[in-house]
Amino acid sequence: MKIYIKYMVSIRCKKLVGTELKKLGVVMPKINQGMVEFQEELSTEQKSQFKERILKFGFEVLDPANSQLLDRISAMIVELIYKHTEMPRGDYPVYLIDKLKFDYSEITNLFSEVHGINLPQYITIQQVERIKEMLLYEDLKVKEIAVLLHYRNGAQLTRTFKKITGLTPFYFKKLKEKRLEVRTENKSE
Repeated sequence: MKIYIKYMVSIRCKKLVGTELKKLGVVMPKINQGMVEFQEELSTEQKSQFKERILKFGFEVLDPANSQLLDRISAMIVELIYKHTEMPRGDYPVYLIDKLKFDYSEITNLFSEVHGINLPQYITIQQVERIKEMLLYEDLKVKEIAVLLHYRNGAQLTRTFKKITGLTPFYFKKLKEKRLEVRTENKSE
């Protein structure tokens, strides 16, 4: 069972929510930014008490319809970044809004209230994670990755990657090679 929580956007927030759940005797759930995933279903009483307790800290439990919408958005982003071979018309956020048939500001506001970042930022972070995987495990060149992830060119991909990680894709890949060299040296000693 998942519950999305508005405004739970920091480590401190996660700790507060975790503390309140312990007080309720809930088996320790998985707590992420903006979301709590429970191992067991909460009773109606526990849900009610939980909502009351976190309200004191300024948090709100998202209604089920908006929770489902966030799940759909996340699934669509993963689909677009990891499996979609043809670029959707327009950019990713516009494509999502078109598919979901919701107002752009409504979705981005909901998304940022729960995740603490806006939808385009979240998509960019997911793309950078995919770029890291491709650099490490698929042995692709930056230009090839740029084409696969629908960047205009390798330079745009590099700028985005560096903005998020602080590293260029080339340097990131070199780090992998250095780690492999160190492992090889340690095994031979």
